[in-house]
Amino acid sequence: MTNAPARETRSLTEAGALKAVAAGVVEADAGHRDLSGDMHRLASSGILDRLCTSAATPAEAQEHATLLRRIGRASLSVGRLAEGHMNALKLLHLYGTPAQVERHSAAARHGAIYGVWGADGDQPVRIDAELDGRVRLAGGKRFASGIGSVSYAVVTATAFDGLRLAIAEVRNPERADATAWDTSGMRATASGSYDFSGVTAEVLGAAGDYLREPHFQGGVWRYAAVQTGGLEALAEEVRRAVSAADTPGEAQLHRIARIASLAHRARLMVDDAAVRIETPGAGPDAVALSLAVREEVELACLEGIALADRALGTRSFAKGHRVELIRRDLGFFLRQADLDGKLRQVGETLLAAEAAIGEIWSE
Repeated sequence: MTNAPARETRSLTEAGALKAVAAGVVEADAGHRDLSGDMHRLASSGILDRLCTSAATPAEAQEHATLLRRIGRASLSVGRLAEGHMNALKLLHLYGTPAQVERHSAAARHGAIYGVWGADGDQPVRIDAELDGRVRLAGGKRFASGIGSVSYAVVTATAFDGLRLAIAEVRNPERADATAWDTSGMRATASGSYDFSGVTAEVLGAAGDYLREPHFQGGVWRYAAVQTGGLEALAEEVRRAVSAADTPGEAQLHRIARIASLAHRARLMVDDAAVRIETPGAGPDAVALSLAVREEVELACLEGIALADRALGTRSFAKGHRVELIRRDLGFFLRQADLDGKLRQVGETLLAAEAAIGEIWSE
């Protein structure tokens, strides 16, 4: 394994790191820099280490949700990369050999940033050949978050026995194409394409592991936590604007009350989903709850954006204004991914349950 860049001595507090991340969001959105500096600030403050420790207790699962929410509040794009780093290290701990876990955990502690790249390009990634314990890949990925910032990616690859996972170094700029990411939202994530043809990688786990529950669909609580942070940031901007008025009108006071309540409800639901999914033995009911929570967070965010638009008026659409960036990033982030399929799975699980509504998710 190529040594990762040495991580700077831990010198930032959590609050200091998140403040620095929030201060750079407009510059990153404009494409003037990538997010590697922000990710290393999270690492230097210890936030990434805390996100990647196993959640052995409900309190630890809630702490993970809280950290993701706070990162999302500072920057939705950085939150997306932090969630990917957390997911990749979790997959390593779930399905890796002890040697893989030790080696990659050490690389992460020394500054390597990980991601999970699952979306295939025109030529899906496949295992082309077995090479004495490693594999040679062919094909490409798109929507590869963190081009230029991510050091190693866990990628899905088709094989003769099904869908496999592989870990590959992804720092070759000649294989990356960040220009393939041309969207109005989450631009700073640089989620472009990456060509894996001829890349050698190490296999992670067995065929089918990636799709195993409760950590595949059930893990959706992680990016719902980041999105909730975005809603909280929007609510705070509304609070500041309303409080700046000499005499806020009743309608404005209602709006700040409503958007703050939406954010708090989303937070409580995400915390509940995190605890249930990270509890050993979590089953289909917990997975369905996590998916249902994602749906509720989406609805809360959409209502929050509408409330902010009413409260702030044209300021919500002024380029360079933080609110404009939040609503643009959040609106895009909420479209991820296969939303109808996720809600369908919730309905199917509820129909198959023996317990009545009101009892299924009550324990």
